[in-house]
Amino acid sequence: MCHDRPMLATQASPAADRESLLRAFVGSLDEREMARRYSEDGGVVVLPAPIPEPLLGEMIAEARALLPRAVRIHAPFVRKAGAVAHPTIVREAPALHALHRSPELLAVFERVTGTPLDHRDAAEAHASALYTYTKGGDFMDWHYDECGCEPGDSFSTIVGLVDDTESRLEIETRRDEPGGPLTRSMRTRPGTFAFFCGTRAYHRVTPLREGETRITFAFTYVRRGRRPGGIYAARMKLGNALVYFGLSHLFERPRGAS
Repeated sequence: MCHDRPMLATQASPAADRESLLRAFVGSLDEREMARRYSEDGGVVVLPAPIPEPLLGEMIAEARALLPRAVRIHAPFVRKAGAVAHPTIVREAPALHALHRSPELLAVFERVTGTPLDHRDAAEAHASALYTYTKGGDFMDWHYDECGCEPGDSFSTIVGLVDDTESRLEIETRRDEPGGPLTRSMRTRPGTFAFFCGTRAYHRVTPLREGETRITFAFTYVRRGRRPGGIYAARMKLGNALVYFGLSHLFERPRGAS
């Protein structure tokens, strides 16, 4: 793994400009329709418009620059891909971090779900992350994003940044309900933004072919006041090490990420 620090976007926007773009983006959304779709589709909504330029361009440049830093792990039958953890995002990817921490974005999802939300603990490697798929056969098998939380308390985002693949993000909901399951299959094209209740939406990434590249940015909200603790936090940290960030993750001390 390369440890040289990459050159990121050469013309970074001020933080206020990024939030201004997101404020306009949120203002363009039909929140009533989003809430209806979220309810009818079992806790999933795909935003009808992509993340706006020039923020998207900054995010893509940051993702490509950080690609050599990804920790690759092959956990048989579970996942084969790379990941860049939250502390690196905070230090070196200001546009990605601005999207993650945007108060406008958090507020719109609170209104859509009717749930008071907060960001995950900034000390968690998974508070936000880049997921990189760069080799033939890279995949992520079916799973829930529990994040150490009770059902209904964890909410995930997946933002497409680079995708020249035939791979698909597949999401199933209402698996145990009459008329279910509901299945959605989608490309994660640049700017695509999916939001779902991670403890209710079963999802996977189908395998890549040789020569393809897929990079997504993901982060998680939790129901306000809820934090994993005890055995749940320990299990989550072990899972992060084995499936995403490597065994060294078990011995890392939390840094002052935000």
